[in-house]
Amino acid sequence: MVRLLTLDDVIVVADPIAEVGLRLLRRSFREVRLVGSLDEAQFTKTVSDAQAIVTRLTNISRNVIESAGQLRVIVRHGVGVDNIDVAAATERGVQVVFTPEGFTVSVAEFTVGAMLSLLRRNKAADSAARAGNWAGRDLELVGTELFGKTVGIVGLGRIGFEVAKRIKPFEAELLYYDLVRHSEAERKIGIDFTPFHTLLARSDIVTLHVPATSENYHMLGRKELTLMKPTASLINMARGSVVDEAALVDVLSSGRLAGAALDVFEREPLTKENPLVQLPNVLLSPHMSGHTEEALDRTAVEVAEAVVMVLSGKRVRYIANPEVLKHCR
Repeated sequence: MVRLLTLDDVIVVADPIAEVGLRLLRRSFREVRLVGSLDEAQFTKTVSDAQAIVTRLTNISRNVIESAGQLRVIVRHGVGVDNIDVAAATERGVQVVFTPEGFTVSVAEFTVGAMLSLLRRNKAADSAARAGNWAGRDLELVGTELFGKTVGIVGLGRIGFEVAKRIKPFEAELLYYDLVRHSEAERKIGIDFTPFHTLLARSDIVTLHVPATSENYHMLGRKELTLMKPTASLINMARGSVVDEAALVDVLSSGRLAGAALDVFEREPLTKENPLVQLPNVLLSPHMSGHTEEALDRTAVEVAEAVVMVLSGKRVRYIANPEVLKHCR
């Protein structure tokens, strides 16, 4: 990690990150300001003299960005930058950096675990064991194997690739759809590029690993969901907006889809009133597929290194608005 020659910069950390990342920041900067629960008016005062803001969930709005006259970089602890007004940052010449590598393994492992849990009916099995219902072992709790199934991966980026690697030993057939072909991955793993609708129709499990973009909004709507087999399951570890949640509830509750494992939702946090909560064939988690001790440590280090690199005049790899590099201060 590059060490700054000056300690004059102020870094605002809007949400908790792992201590290993904070230690790296404190070694390099005059002040690392940890922020508690603040409203936007208080937050804008806190960042008024900051050169960098680190955020996980805190919304970095246009008002916040414009109030920070010395701001040079906003670093997102994680992949998506939908909680940052990237357009406002770009107008002000502020780099928006994200840190995608730290969570990759954890999300991939969680995805495979979700597949196995759905296929083996772990949620229902746990409830039966707690209720003393051992008779269900040979009736309603009988599951299916991942062996020999067809798994369709939508988005073969970092996470999708790692999911495919981990599924391969189960001897499942692997399909993928992406906007670009990944010839090297096809050769290494033995995974076949397949048109989107064909993948949906052929797969026993469809797992989503795409970003939240306007093009991907509701990419799985009612039409797409009804293309899937009634015996198939859907896994979404990407973003809630890529699935039409109302349509998903309909196909799950009517038996036109066997099950789903969801870590992300159109509105978060998930409320008790959401119909997904009442469905027995849905496995839910609170947007934490990447939350392991190892991943949080790795990502905090990524964050700290990104802040140091930008403020020492170096270029980072993952930047959401690369056009600002032409006019960096």
